[in-house]
Amino acid sequence: MAGNNGNGRKKGTPNKKTQSVIDQLAALDCDPIKGMATIALKAMEDKDFILAGSMFKELAQYVAPKRKSVEMSTHVTFEERLHDLTDEELDAELRGLKLDPAKL
Repeated sequence: MAGNNGNGRKKGTPNKKTQSVIDQLAALDCDPIKGMATIALKAMEDKDFILAGSMFKELAQYVAPKRKSVEMSTHVTFEERLHDLTDEELDAELRGLKLDPAKL
């Protein structure tokens, strides 16, 4: 079935437990986002930067999702690596490979 998560629900539809929590919060007239924002602003006012930072960090994920780290790999060929070496560095590199620069 395309468009659902295998449980028969359309993608994005909350499950029963999540919907129950949403309904309970609504019945209590409780908005957790507004609450965290209120705490964060009050903490800033009180110069409680640890609490403010914690609240803002929680809130930030709703407006700026965390980025995945990207692994970058570069491949430099032996020839490319040797290209920018000085003659002395090149001789040392060749000696490290047990090659006699004088015989090349």
